[in-house]
Amino acid sequence: LLKMSRAKITVFSKRSYELYSSIVGEKRVTYLKAAVDTEKFVPAAPEKVAQLKVQFGFDVNKKVVLHVGHLNRGRNVEQLEKLTDKYQVLLVTSTQTKDEQDAELRKELLSCGVRIIDSYVPDIERIYQMSDVYLFPVVEQGRCIDVPLSCMEAAACNKPIVTTDFGEMREFIGRDGFCFISSFEKESLCTKVNDALMAEDISTRQAALDYDWRSAINIIRKG
Repeated sequence: LLKMSRAKITVFSKRSYELYSSIVGEKRVTYLKAAVDTEKFVPAAPEKVAQLKVQFGFDVNKKVVLHVGHLNRGRNVEQLEKLTDKYQVLLVTSTQTKDEQDAELRKELLSCGVRIIDSYVPDIERIYQMSDVYLFPVVEQGRCIDVPLSCMEAAACNKPIVTTDFGEMREFIGRDGFCFISSFEKESLCTKVNDALMAEDISTRQAALDYDWRSAINIIRKG
């Protein structure tokens, strides 16, 4: 049907581009890198990071590991529990708990020391700026869009990213500041987070600039 329709297709990840190109040909598929407002999500100076930690009730002398997304097991967020011995762990979720299973997961995370913010946060960029590392543990396809917006927002704030190779994230393999998860064993995961925090060359913002909405708009205008 796609071939017969002669429709032009716009996709937001390289994997999708390769898939649809194999069906309808490259000329009918546009690979649009778009995900983040890099003028809103910007790096913060160390003194501002410290101020934000105090503002949100965190210890300024202890690192903060952040994940932003829905609170359900399909997103593999229970992996956050393994980090609470060494770090302050924060989950910011945009939805209230909807079912019994998610409610049980919420209790489990809280009991392990994960802090959860499930109310509206004005100027969400402050949360990213306050954090020291961003963790994206999603593995299962369909649990997130191909280009995880939260990863791009954290990267735009120049935070180190510890991530799976989900969707578009695999395009950052080998880029400074992106650490890829090979195992969810507690020791391995803690080591990966520590390696990300100890890295001297963090340039995740540079990678995020390629996905700025303004660049995408210019591509659309050029047709």
